[in-house]
Amino acid sequence: MYGQESEQQLEEKLMSRFNGLGYRTISLPDETSLLAHFRELLTQQNIENLHHEPLTDGEFKRVLNELVGAKSHYQIARQLRGSDMNPMGKISIQRDNDETVYLTIFDGLDATNNIYEVAHQITVAGTHENRYDVTVLINGLPIVQVELKRRDVDFRQAFNQVIRYKSESMRGLFRFVQLFVISNGGETRYFANGDGDLNANFMFYWTDKENNWLNDLDAFSASFFTKERLHSLIAKYTIFDSAKERMMIMRPYQIYAVEAIMHQALNNPHKNGYIWHTTG
Repeated sequence: MYGQESEQQLEEKLMSRFNGLGYRTISLPDETSLLAHFRELLTQQNIENLHHEPLTDGEFKRVLNELVGAKSHYQIARQLRGSDMNPMGKISIQRDNDETVYLTIFDGLDATNNIYEVAHQITVAGTHENRYDVTVLINGLPIVQVELKRRDVDFRQAFNQVIRYKSESMRGLFRFVQLFVISNGGETRYFANGDGDLNANFMFYWTDKENNWLNDLDAFSASFFTKERLHSLIAKYTIFDSAKERMMIMRPYQIYAVEAIMHQALNNPHKNGYIWHTTG
């Protein structure tokens, strides 16, 4: 059916799928353009807090230091989501006039208050020059990295590529990447980013509510990458293990179970019941 569908053809189809889901395609050829774009959106979304005065170069450096600095990926991920009581990703910096200003980087409450974009072939220089296939951005921050292989190549080669990218060039704002998606078009998996080595045993299938696997990249993307679903994965269905300081992402059957429980609780508030929820 698909013949010898190349990696480029898969990438073009995926970009088209994102556009159909309402993502805006942006051209970000390199790390410098990524930083400039994030700065523009950060200013745009916080212009009132900034009293309509854009960040100076010195202030933006403080923003980047506050965002990533010497922080671990675990700390960055926690910062993005805010707290359980106030799931708004915020940072504070001191402006050049000594005023303290609070800036929102992610709205964990309302998906529609965030900006969803997609870019491809961002080039980042490291030990080697690396070009990332497809990058999903929320509010200018790279949140999901998609790596592709052509259909006749083992999709796990994309996992090995992710490992190489992490060691060679995923620095700065790319440390905000929360999830990786790898695919050869016919086999697709997702897994959480984290500090240290990534474990191939924690690559997960995505399914529909009836537990049907969505292996094909287009079927996967049509479900996984809707704005509402991606927002929920980032804002609600990420687990933080404070003892081991690691971030984990829930499996689809766990997510659907939680959503069913919440739906029942919200729609039947006066009925008692119990939950028996075994997930292994």
